[in-house]
Amino acid sequence: MEPATATAAPIPAGRARAFFALGKLRIIELWLGFFVGVSLLDGGVVHDGRALIILALILVAGVAVIAATCSLDDIAGVRDGVDQVTHEGGARWGVDKPILTGDLAERQAFGFVHVLGAIAVSASATAIALAWPLPPWLLIALPAMMLVALAYSYGPKLSYHGAGELALWVGAAGTVLLPYALVARGASAIVLVEAALVGLWHAQVVVCSNSHDATGDRATGRMTIAARTSARGNRRYVAGVFALSAAVGAVALATGVLPPGYLLALAPVWLVQAYQLWLGVGRGRWLDARRVGFRVVRLGVVALVVANLLLRA
Repeated sequence: MEPATATAAPIPAGRARAFFALGKLRIIELWLGFFVGVSLLDGGVVHDGRALIILALILVAGVAVIAATCSLDDIAGVRDGVDQVTHEGGARWGVDKPILTGDLAERQAFGFVHVLGAIAVSASATAIALAWPLPPWLLIALPAMMLVALAYSYGPKLSYHGAGELALWVGAAGTVLLPYALVARGASAIVLVEAALVGLWHAQVVVCSNSHDATGDRATGRMTIAARTSARGNRRYVAGVFALSAAVGAVALATGVLPPGYLLALAPVWLVQAYQLWLGVGRGRWLDARRVGFRVVRLGVVALVVANLLLRA
């Protein structure tokens, strides 16, 4: 009789795919703002090895923070019953919910978050060390922006108290501002405007999601703006978010922060945003408006990158 031999437990098929889905890593729009910030840097950056390493590190840190934020959102969503109400069947809009479907346990999800946290801290700390010296405001802004993003649905649960759009705006704006500021050791008016625009485009996606989920969120205690207000009040709020986005671009053009040529870049974005607003506020087709919102992010990022490379003085 042959002695029994210990064998390693096989890794369940699809585990890596489940973690990928948990972190929403397929939604590249969440970190595309990085390229807007990079496109504002001086062209000599491509010949500066240290700058390239800094940019690579902050991109890794940013993606890790975003993936951790999405993972914590799933953990909180299942714990609080939000996902059970708003994500019947475990998936929606092509986004999987591996905790909800049982493909991952909460313990495994937390382990993934811890790994992502370690990656984000080590990458950002190394980037800071390579970029040193840095202005004090940046040393405060970098961790603050990351922590605000992480607090979207966990800890302070900003999205549960009507501040989800603000948290998302801060996080998305950070993908533009931080790579630029770490290399340039400062921030110009144009990078602040473009960071604000990218953040607002992301906020427009989440207001559409929240508008669709208002009833379920209200029932489970996730009191977004949409859950707190009437349908009419929410439509006004959503219209206000879109108006603010348009106003930021218009004022930047009027004051010369954005050169006149940027009107050609922003005009197509405004047209698609108008369609998004009509779908949501006008027709109540919030999920379709959300889908168009991601197209706005993609179009807006490409438009700003091209304009930055071709039109900036």
